[in-house]
Amino acid sequence: MNTTRYDGSSEGWRRIDGQSGAAARYLEMMNEVLAAQKRQTMDLLNLGPGMSAIEIGCGLGLDAEALAARVGPTGRVVGIDASQDLIAEATRRTTPLGLPLSFQVEDAQALSFADNSFDGARVDRVLQHLPDPAKAVREMARVVRPGGRLAVLEPDWPTVAIGGVDIDVTRAVVRYKSDVTLAHGAIGREVRRLLVEAGCTDVFVEQGSLTFGSFAVAERVLSLRRSLDGAREKGWITPVQADRWWSDLDRLDRDGKFFSGMSGVLGAGTVR
Repeated sequence: MNTTRYDGSSEGWRRIDGQSGAAARYLEMMNEVLAAQKRQTMDLLNLGPGMSAIEIGCGLGLDAEALAARVGPTGRVVGIDASQDLIAEATRRTTPLGLPLSFQVEDAQALSFADNSFDGARVDRVLQHLPDPAKAVREMARVVRPGGRLAVLEPDWPTVAIGGVDIDVTRAVVRYKSDVTLAHGAIGREVRRLLVEAGCTDVFVEQGSLTFGSFAVAERVLSLRRSLDGAREKGWITPVQADRWWSDLDRLDRDGKFFSGMSGVLGAGTVR
């Protein structure tokens, strides 16, 4: 697999085949960073032994594997992803485990499954990259039986905050990340609307936060260098401002003063 570093953009996901090694490292990192939030969304599906679920945008299959453990040997979990490389890796990684689990290449906005095929559906940080996230949520609702559950976990990128540095530069960096590199950078705040418009009832939505006390971790999760360079290239900030901002972040980190945080939204609803 190509070892190029994944750049965190929606376009990057669309061309992930051929650089899936970078994607794998990113996904493994995010699996650790968001472990608590992932468990909460899985809890909201109300899955039990013998039930079935579909994981939208399954990547390496880590979350699908966790769902398979919940439904047990008599259940069924299907993971879908647009990337052939990631589907192949998920299949290779999980086949020896003997779980009730399968993977296939699919378009989240046009699933090939029949109506009412599953007891639950889950999507995690995928809607932000899709051309039509509302269509994808409607597809989730279509393939889940009435009374089944949908669960969603998505970031809200405009909420990124960084302490101790020029706030105008930070705003430009966050703007580039949210508005330029992502198809829907503010998707988190739309989760309730998307679930309701897909026909869900009993909708639950909660905003939570992630904090980063390490510059290195924040840079990897938030793609700070790429967004800083992008904001500079757009002319939103000067090269001098960009260099000073980056140096200030490095100094804050060395002094144990670095802080960054952002919000994300998780939600769930029951299919009518």
